[in-house]
Amino acid sequence: MGDQQLEYLEFLADEVHYLFPLSWVDRISERTKKKGKTNLIDLAGLTSPGYKGKPQEYLILADEENAGFLAEKVLGIRVLDKRAFLSLTEPAWNETNRYLEAAVLLRTGQEDEVLAYVLKPEILKERQWKL
Repeated sequence: MGDQQLEYLEFLADEVHYLFPLSWVDRISERTKKKGKTNLIDLAGLTSPGYKGKPQEYLILADEENAGFLAEKVLGIRVLDKRAFLSLTEPAWNETNRYLEAAVLLRTGQEDEVLAYVLKPEILKERQWKL
């Protein structure tokens, strides 16, 4: 892969597509009760407080399992060119969501596209995996 191409894990939370750098992923498992000191990051609860939609059935563990992302569906691995990233600016990108690096349009079918948000793990780790 070139300098501009990176691998990301694509997943859904509250029907929103997210991309997380694959190099940060330790493992993916079915969701079970929280164990140890893993901080759970519930993006569905963040984007839709009081969320009562689809259950978040998967747990994506990262940073030596210090963090776990709840996901309703894991969609696979994407190899993306960073030049395709769309910069987020104010007011869409603000003090509360600095953990978002960019947005990117992803092909989902023959002609369908969906907007996905690229997560920035360095910011989440800096915040001790709390949103």
